[in-house]
Amino acid sequence: MTSTYDVTRVGGGEVFMSSSGMNRLAKADAVVFDCDGTLIDVSKSYDATIIKTTASVTRSLFGKTSRIPEVGAEIILKIRLTGGFNSDWDIAYALSLFSAVALDGQAPKGSPGGGEDSTERLKLIVSNFASKERLTGWRSVDQYLLRSRFESERVREMRKYLGYPGNPLTSRLAATFDQIYYGASLYRRVYGVAPQVGYKRGLIDRERVIVLERSLNALSEMVGAKRMAMATGRPLVAVEHTLGRLLDYFERDASVYIGDGDIFPELAPKLSKFKKPSGESLVLARRKFSSKVLLYVGDSAEDRLMVRNAGGPDGSILFAGIYGNSLDSKEQASYFKGTDSDLIVEDVNQLPGLLEMARN
Repeated sequence: MTSTYDVTRVGGGEVFMSSSGMNRLAKADAVVFDCDGTLIDVSKSYDATIIKTTASVTRSLFGKTSRIPEVGAEIILKIRLTGGFNSDWDIAYALSLFSAVALDGQAPKGSPGGGEDSTERLKLIVSNFASKERLTGWRSVDQYLLRSRFESERVREMRKYLGYPGNPLTSRLAATFDQIYYGASLYRRVYGVAPQVGYKRGLIDRERVIVLERSLNALSEMVGAKRMAMATGRPLVAVEHTLGRLLDYFERDASVYIGDGDIFPELAPKLSKFKKPSGESLVLARRKFSSKVLLYVGDSAEDRLMVRNAGGPDGSILFAGIYGNSLDSKEQASYFKGTDSDLIVEDVNQLPGLLEMARN
């Protein structure tokens, strides 16, 4: 870490500001947002779906499961901080295979006692996996299992059972996940087939919109109308379902909805280059807005990596890391400090006040 941070309070929350970040923020002429954890609280939807999916496939295949609901939030955060898990299908894949290892009685070498039960072993496996950057999502899971000598008949059986990677029409993992997340009606609307998992109401309806309309309105007045965009792994239909008319504040042609490639296979090749932590969505937005200083706002490791991977002229892309919606906000803020983030903000609704402060 090389940056030093000044601390102030804006809108009731704590903000950490690097001096160079504040200077460049004054020149920001466009804003791109991540969605999950930044604009929308997904702790009771996506995170809960990961946990339920993992428990469901593990119990269906093996007749038992670890106590995943007790530790799910903690281990999901660890996996996300490795930098390569923007797809929650990938996280569910990781936890399903790691659960197979834990149920098989295995744990990382040198673990104290090897873990007392499968839940403790699962925590040890995730901690060991998350001790390094893992930038290739589900592929990094397979690589880790092979290199750690965790491959076994039980693991291979789970991998075959999940049928992943794939979409909900080809993969049991993806189908289970999306049926739990969307619920019966929305799943049928998205994929055109009846769901097999018995969830009438999807966990998507538990989501809470974080960003306030007055915040979006204030930002659009500062940077200019239709100079805000979104870069998200979720499909447009899921964004529309939760954000509703607030979606009108975001310029469609400058936004990227990577999850559309899972719903519409014909779009997958075009969207694959935008998968986080690729910086291509930020390159697109800079070009569409003819932006000289673009502000990108996100809450995860891959969001931070996107700015680095976008390249471009020095200082042309500014990163604001949101930490207040994390399970462990102190750990999240510490991560952003350790990666020289320009601004570290508790809540997305502080941005208008922060931008006004920088310009005065």
